[in-house]
Order: sequence, then C-alpha cells, then structure tokens
Amino acid sequence: MIKKITSLVLLVLIFSLTAARAADKSSYLHFMNGLILERKGSFDSALQEYKTTMLLDPQSVFVYKQALNLALHIGKMTEAEEWADYVVQSDSTSAENWVLYGSVQWAKGDIDAARSAFEKAAALDNENSDAIYQLASLLSSKNPDKAIEYLKRYLVLKPDEAAEINYQLALLYNVKNDSAAMLKHLLQAKDDDSMYVQPRYMLANYYEVKNDTAAALSEYIELIALEGNNTELLNHIGEIYSSPAVSNLDEAEKYFAKTYALDKTNTAACFWLSVISEQRRDFAAAAGYLETSKDLKENPGTALRLSYYYTQGGHYDKAIILLEGGHKRWPDNLEISYFLALGYDDTHKTSRAAELLKGILAKNPDYSEARLQYAVISEREGDMPSAEESFRYLLAKDPDNANILNYLGYALADRGLKLAEAEDLIDKAVKADPANGAYADSLAWVHFRQGKYPAARKEINAALNIICGDAILWGHAGDIYAAESDWRGAWRAYNIALVLERAGKKKDFQDKIKNARKRIPDAEASALTVELMKTFGLNGRDFSAFVKVYAGFKGRKIKLDGVLRFSPPDSFAFTLVGPLMAPMWKIKIEGDEVAMDAASLNNINEETFGYWSALIGTELKDYLSGGFLSGAVLENGWGSDILLSGSRKIYLGDDFGVKKLIPLKEKKLEVAFGDYFLKNLYLIPATMDFKIPFFSLKVVLDKSQINLQEFNTLVP
Repeated sequence: MIKKITSLVLLVLIFSLTAARAADKSSYLHFMNGLILERKGSFDSALQEYKTTMLLDPQSVFVYKQALNLALHIGKMTEAEEWADYVVQSDSTSAENWVLYGSVQWAKGDIDAARSAFEKAAALDNENSDAIYQLASLLSSKNPDKAIEYLKRYLVLKPDEAAEINYQLALLYNVKNDSAAMLKHLLQAKDDDSMYVQPRYMLANYYEVKNDTAAALSEYIELIALEGNNTELLNHIGEIYSSPAVSNLDEAEKYFAKTYALDKTNTAACFWLSVISEQRRDFAAAAGYLETSKDLKENPGTALRLSYYYTQGGHYDKAIILLEGGHKRWPDNLEISYFLALGYDDTHKTSRAAELLKGILAKNPDYSEARLQYAVISEREGDMPSAEESFRYLLAKDPDNANILNYLGYALADRGLKLAEAEDLIDKAVKADPANGAYADSLAWVHFRQGKYPAARKEINAALNIICGDAILWGHAGDIYAAESDWRGAWRAYNIALVLERAGKKKDFQDKIKNARKRIPDAEASALTVELMKTFGLNGRDFSAFVKVYAGFKGRKIKLDGVLRFSPPDSFAFTLVGPLMAPMWKIKIEGDEVAMDAASLNNINEETFGYWSALIGTELKDYLSGGFLSGAVLENGWGSDILLSGSRKIYLGDDFGVKKLIPLKEKKLEVAFGDYFLKNLYLIPATMDFKIPFFSLKVVLDKSQINLQEFNTLVP
C-alpha cells in the first residue's frame, strides 16, 4: 500500500514557510485558497489554485509538494510526475523528496523506480519512517521476509502504531504460512489496541479455520461489544451456532433475531430464522420471516421455500398466488412452474396443472419430475394414451426405475389393458423392491385381473402386512376375497376400507358391504360385527390422554382439566387436576375394586356422588378394556344397529363406532360417544357425554396429547 505523506503538521509547515517565501500577497492568497478548497473536497479547483501559485512563485518547492500530493490523490499522474521530478531536482539530498518521488513512481506502476527512490530516502535518513514503511508495503508481495524486516524497523521508530504494525506483520507471516508467528502478532495487536477490530477478526477466523470453534466464538462474541450493530458479524455467530460443530439452534436464533431486529429484510437472518422455525414445525413463523426478506423478489429459491411453508400451514391459496407471481417474474424458471403445477393439482385445478406441465415439457422434455406428474394426472383423468406415452418415455431413460414400472403396470392392469405386459412391468418392480407394499398390491391386482385368484390372495395379504392403513389395498383385498367367494373376508375387508376411506368415497364400499352381507347367514352377523369392532377398539391397550372435563349441575357449569388412563390388564384411573397439574380428585378401578378420593360438593350427597362416579368410571374402564363387548349380539341380525351385551344396550354409529351406550341396570345413565378419529389405526371417540339425573358430564380428549404406543395392524 502507499502511505499518505501529507499531515496536518506538514500543512502548517507549508503554510508558514510559503507565507514567508511568497513573492507577493497574490501568490499567498492563491495558495491559502487552494488549501481551503482541498479541505472542502473541491480538488480540481484546489489544484488550479496551486498551479496559479506556482506561476506567481515558481521557486516555492512547498507548493509543488502540496500540489504533488493532491495530484496523486485524484489520479492526475502527468502533473504529479512532472512536479516530483522538479522536487528531487531542486533538492536531491532530501529524504522526504525521494519518498514523494517514489510514491509517484509506484502509483505509475514503475515498481523498480519506486523501490530505488525509497531506498535512497532510507539511505539519506535511516530514521525516515515513511520511506521504511513504503519499502515494507512495496515488498510485501514479492519479498515478505524483507518486508517483515522493514516493518520491524518501522515499529521501533513508531511504537505508537504498534497495533497496526503487528497486524501487518501477522498478514505477512500468514503469507509465509508461519502460523505461530502470525498468532503471536495478532495477539500482540489485540493487546496493543483492543478497539482495533481487524486483527481481532483475523484472530477469530484463524481459530475457526483450525476448528477451535469455542475460541472463535469467544473472539466473535467479544467483537459484538465493539460492533453490536454489525449484521454480518451477528449472522456469522448465528451460523457457527447452527453448524454441525455446535448445533445449538436456540443460541443461533438469538443472534439471527438481533440482526432481524436491526433489519427485517436481511437475507441471511430471514433464511435462518425460517429454517429454525421449520425445524419446530412452526410454519406460520417460518413464513413470516421469509415474507420480509429482500431476497424474496430476487431469488426464486426463496419464493419456493415460502410456498412450501404456506402449503405446510394449509394456506394453499397463498402458496399459489406467490408461485403465480414467481412464474410471471421468472417465466423460464421451470422449478417455479413445476411447483405451481403441483399447487394447481392439490387445489383441484387439474386442467391448469396439466397445461403448465405440458409447457414445462415443451421447454425441457427430460424434466423427469414434471413428466411423471403429467403422466400421473393424465392417468387419473382417464387420458391413458398421454399417460402411457410419458411413462414409456421415462422408462426409456431409466428402464429399471421400480416406481415408474409399477405406475405403468398398475395403470394398465386397472383398466384391463395389456395384462401380460402389465404383469411383467410390475414383477420387475417387485423384484427391485420386494419390501414395497404398493408394488405387492399392484401384482395382486394384475393377477386378480387375470383371474389368478390364489396368487392374488397371497400377494394382497403380503401387501397388507406391509401397508395396513390404506383403504385402496383393503378394497382390493375385498374384491379378491369376493372373487374366491370368501364373503366373510370380503365383508371384513370392505368395512375396514370404509373406515379408512375419506367421506366422499365411501359409497362404493357401502354397496359392496351390502352385497357381501347378503351371502352371509344372519346367525354369523353378531360374531362378525363384534370381531370387527374389536379390530378397531383399544381392547385393553396401554392408553392415556389429557382431557377437558365439562360438568353441569343444577345450573352450575364447571370446566376442569383431567388425565384419563387405562393400564393392562384391568386398571383404570381418572384424575382431575388443578394448576401446575396438581391432583384435585381421583378415581381408580381395578377389577371390581373401586377407590376414590372423598369429594365435597354443595347440594349433592357424598354417597350419591360416589355412586354415580363409580358407575361412570366402570363404563369408561369397560369401554377402554373392550369388556363392554363381552357376549354382545346383534338385536335383529344383519341390518340391526343395536348390540345387546349383558346389562348394556349398545347403539352402533357409522364405521362401527359406538354411538350410545346404556347400562340396562341403571337406565338413568346414558353414555354418548362422538367425533371419532384414528390414532395409530385405532378408532377413538374424542368426546364422551355422560347424562344422569340433574347432572351432565362431558369428557373431551386432547388429540395432540395422547399416549398410545401400539400400532394397529388390522390384519387378523
């Protein structure tokens, strides 16, 4: 680097000496005006004033020096060189003059002439710090050892600049790959001036490169005290905390949040805060951070990420609007177009999705994801020629792709087309991935279409042992069992498919259930119905859940929290809790033994309360254990929606859930079940209403806080 020579002291000296030597008042005034203009930044005007001064007083070397420095500063190299020549010719014994001359030659790019001039200056005055510093700077790239030698000489002359010189020495030792010396001078620079940040950044970076993450973090965090608003520094600390070496997202978040508070458009902070929120499954927060990022309008990848957050949060319309905007802004970005097509398909805008995918394929026929999606949509919409064309195009590129082999094979088999080829395609997929239940189902289905029912039955049972929670597979099983006249198996399979299927697609299964039921004697209806209910029931599995309890008594309404638990083989507990989950009241039933805390309620007898509590608890225990179905029979065979079970009457709801249960010994008690949902493929009621004289009780399960470890396979 070129060290600037002019200083305030030099200017004062020039001012005084020039004033003394100026030929007349006019030259003095022009020089002074030049100084003022230079201080104001009017460099061209200042230089013109200096030239005028030279004309009026051509012997004033000080004016030439001032003009020379300014010319160097503003890049007027012709004038600078002319005046440098004049200065050294006027006094070749001045070290200062040779430093000025060398600076001009360096600026011109004549390194040899510059070095020669600086060496003359140093020879004339071995304590001329400017000459020594310029030599160190000049030699730093070509001869680091010599540069180090000069810097050390300069440090002796200028100990007040120790921090800067030690930093420069560290840079040179780094060039020499002398890490120990570099570290020594960085630490010394830090000690010399703790407010000087450059060596501290270099020190932190050194620790980081050496994988001493703790030391690097310590240095960077100390720098925060000096540069608390430095967003790059804050982000870098956050990135270190989020790196695999540290993996502390909570700490990382603190620093990214500080950047975000300073600048809500900061690209790095918005990105990392969104990623951290994504890891917590907080997609609303993740989307909020990306929405403010300045990168959103510049980077299609950011728009895609934000659209993903919208879809994960269920905001499909916002995702599509964003992607439509991105499609207009980046019409040639096929990834944006592809995900927009997926969005259209998800929101049932199928024709728009297909057209967009066709446009993508026109631009890039080998965009495999887009071609596969186009094939899938075409097949689903009944355009088998287009689907088959795209599937075969993909197979030509990747003939062993099991997923595409299965897709095409199943699409053909489902329509009864080219069954031999379909079997061959699917068989290749199964051999490539024998543990894939979907492929096993496809093979079962093509064999069903071919009339190979024993093989189809074997394969569908294998598929169900892998994938037990898919309505389509159970529907296929029902069809295969029915083809073999196994009407009991078909009836069961269709009913399982009915429970698993979405509401809008249940009718086909309902019709098939009625058809199968006609082939099964009434005498078997009760056993089959009870067995199917047990298939979806908890039947004594270890189960617990947080619940809300709503009680009503003589116009009073009470809302409490509770915990419901069943532990095998026969233990039921129900606890009402207060603040901080402190138990308030508890009932526990094991077998026929009932234990409960004493309860004191206004306007109700404790004995009466205990009686009804025990009865309600018993009904809950028997429901969770499955004991309520013991000996149950349908009241009137097929078509009946009432089961009689010992001392209970059970009213069946849709999908074999219990709608209502009435203990016959105590007809004043009625239990209503509702809002069924599947948890681990067990059918569980979210609400249980108990009604007795002058009292009502509703228990609502918190679906997000259920403990159920076992997973229902549904396979007998």
